[in-house]
Amino acid sequence: MTYELPVVDILLATYNGEKFIRTQIDSVINQTYTNWKLIVRDDGSTDNTVEIIKKYVKHYPNKIKLIEDTDRNLGPSNNFSRLLASSTAEYIMFCDQDDLWKENKVEITLKRMLEVEKKLNQPILVHTDLEIVDRELNTISDSMFDFQNLNKHYVSINQLLVQNNVTGCTVMINKKLKELAEPIPTEGITMHDWWLALVAAAFGRIEFVDEATIKYRQHGNNDVGAKKYTEQIIKKTKAIDKMYDVVSDNFVQAKTFFDRYRSTLDNHDREVVSQYVNLMTYNPFKRIAIINKYKFQKQGFIRNLGFKLIAATIKK
Repeated sequence: MTYELPVVDILLATYNGEKFIRTQIDSVINQTYTNWKLIVRDDGSTDNTVEIIKKYVKHYPNKIKLIEDTDRNLGPSNNFSRLLASSTAEYIMFCDQDDLWKENKVEITLKRMLEVEKKLNQPILVHTDLEIVDRELNTISDSMFDFQNLNKHYVSINQLLVQNNVTGCTVMINKKLKELAEPIPTEGITMHDWWLALVAAAFGRIEFVDEATIKYRQHGNNDVGAKKYTEQIIKKTKAIDKMYDVVSDNFVQAKTFFDRYRSTLDNHDREVVSQYVNLMTYNPFKRIAIINKYKFQKQGFIRNLGFKLIAATIKK
């Protein structure tokens, strides 16, 4: 009996990406795992991005599809949400326009996904490390987790409510997670990958592959760039008001999540999320007590200290 390899849908969101889009698409085409479909949606580019994509569609009509609609400037999260709605595959990956996938990225990620699915019939998210590179693909760091002082073991709902360590362009999800997470809210969340991580943490499994499967390009125009941990601290210290906005947005996202899944969360996670959502209703001393009790914390001492100070002093 011949075993048919599962189809993997790769979702590519583009916007004014003519400088790097060819490199990225070529790296998908050159994957060692070949049973993939690349689905692209452009968000209203004013450069030659769409023309470049159409040339690839013409050469690979059975592998690459361009979604064409009249909506523009939805932003990356909503662009990916629109792409996700178009996918029918059992496994889905997310692709940024300016990176380069290592040739075994799909193979490695799918292998881990299938290994986990043999043990668990649940919504599953698999993500990997990243190699950070400059515009010319010269290595800045072999590991984004080391570079940003991130903890790969942060996979529980109380941790992910406060800080996300899942980078969308490394992610594969199974269909069970897609169906549970959709529709991804168009408002009230920070990014699609954070939303998917929260859903996976609450209802399934997050699995990390401790290997860089992607060259994550830093060029100054990234929607979410990889800043070194110490650089982040210096920058954020100079922008306290922005830090308050970030923490405030986290609470909005948590409320959006709680409103959606309140009735389906287990008792423990319902209590955890409820306490985080309602944190601002308490006085500063009780806020700190709840933060400590439920271990709401960011990754790294300085980040965590900053979060506690802001959470204690932010206005209701």
